[in-house]
Amino acid sequence: MKKIISIYLDSFKGLSQAAWLLAVVMLINRMGSMVIPFLGLYMTQVLHFDIKQVGIVLMSYGIGSVCGSYIGGWLTDRIGSFKVQFGSLVLASPLFLLIPLFKEVQSLSIMIFTLSLIFDAFRPANSVSVASYAKPENITRAFSLNRLAINLGFSIGPAAAGFLATISFNWIFYGNSFAVMCAAVIFFIFFNKRQKEQM
Repeated sequence: MKKIISIYLDSFKGLSQAAWLLAVVMLINRMGSMVIPFLGLYMTQVLHFDIKQVGIVLMSYGIGSVCGSYIGGWLTDRIGSFKVQFGSLVLASPLFLLIPLFKEVQSLSIMIFTLSLIFDAFRPANSVSVASYAKPENITRAFSLNRLAINLGFSIGPAAAGFLATISFNWIFYGNSFAVMCAAVIFFIFFNKRQKEQM
């Protein structure tokens, strides 16, 4: 196991501190991916939705995600990647706490659409940051590190959500919100000064 970890770390040597910090932010953010993997289960077991209703809500998530990625890219071109990433994280965190308040198909669909719209605006802005902070000779490895952070976060998040679900489904929303806010705080601390220096 140590050898495998060592091989991974060696393959990412030479990357800038900013590239590593972006990966850490992405890891924490995606570790909070608790709601979406369990959303279908939550709707059937807690809200007692049928399959058609679950499909409508999940469709809303997909549409919001596509729109959010587009809008995130559009905003990044105009106001910069820092503001888009920080705004996305700060706005998404409280939205996760509001989800349990919506118990009807229509209202929950609108809520999930809004959440995914804001939450997924983060992705194109983050890609721009990875490219801008990486050295030209390291850009491929910087994106690889970022992708590794995403995959690792998606592995940890649902596992943690499964544990929280044994206590209460509401804890999944609390955990997701907390992780996103932690990512926002860490992102602001490390990149606010860098962003000002680049202006």
